Amino acid sequence: MEISCLSLSNPEEWPHARQQCSDFFRRYSNKRLTREGYHRLALLSYDELLQPGTSIVAATVRSDVGRIPVGMCFAADYGEGACMVAVHPLYRNRHIGSSLIRSQLSKFGRLRCKVAADHSASLQMCFHAGLHAIALEQGPTGKPTLVMNGTLPLHPIHSSSASSTDSVQEGELLCQNPS
Repeated sequence: MEISCLSLSNPEEWPHARQQCSDFFRRYSNKRLTREGYHRLALLSYDELLQPGTSIVAATVRSDVGRIPVGMCFAADYGEGACMVAVHPLYRNRHIGSSLIRSQLSKFGRLRCKVAADHSASLQMCFHAGLHAIALEQGPTGKPTLVMNGTLPLHPIHSSSASSTDSVQEGELLCQNPS
């Protein structure tokens, strides 16, 4: 399996690619994705696709006809505008959805999505990807919906070489004298 971001060589390819993505979501989402998410994808322009915080990543497998998608994740505006994930039924329970979310999170540095509180598989996928619940809202169908959020931690910056030397010495002492 390979996870990659959708990249097109020219804008003329976008309408066909967008339709293929929409078809994949409709076919494999079990009607659990929001109308707003579909609408956002349907109206997404090529220029919007190139904006920071917006992308489509796909999990693909090799077949006799080339690479075929088995999972897909679309996020717009860091997930604030839309965040949709769908995985082919034969490839579920293999953490593909979580891997797709982690890929988006790694690309953006932050990601937010909304999940119906009664959809345990999607909640598990989000938690496994490292997202956490930050709020409970009423969803578009009136059901309780959890707002899931994830951010990548900032990389620690060492202000001086002395502090990193101290840490190494402390670690060495602990390893030499186990308690």
